[in-house]
Amino acid sequence: MADWQLIVQSWLDQCAALLSKVPVGTAFAAILLPVVLAIFSKRVMVVLGCILLAVIAFSVFVAPSNTAVTLAAGVYFGSIILAVSGIVSRRKAKVHRAEFALLREDVKRLLDAEHRRILKKVTSSKKEAD
Repeated sequence: MADWQLIVQSWLDQCAALLSKVPVGTAFAAILLPVVLAIFSKRVMVVLGCILLAVIAFSVFVAPSNTAVTLAAGVYFGSIILAVSGIVSRRKAKVHRAEFALLREDVKRLLDAEHRRILKKVTSSKKEAD
């Protein structure tokens, strides 16, 4: 093993020893904190992603022997959430682009009407001056 692997493994062992001393209630609250914060964002995909990560963290704490399976499943479901989020955001962007196009048409129509009104006013004042 390389030196950096020994350093990382030593660090992970120290973290595991420290985390094993944390009370269950405190650990559970710390795991749920990101979910609670994500709820305030009011974005479904963010909440789902945080729930998934909290479940992964909880599973790793409860059954550290199944860490590989837990991480593999978490990465898989995370990629699904990411893909769905991309699809949703693309559809929302398409709707916004359509709304902006309609607004641009409305502005153009109003500007044309204003130009016609000003032109009519100018030509009528020229006729009165003659």
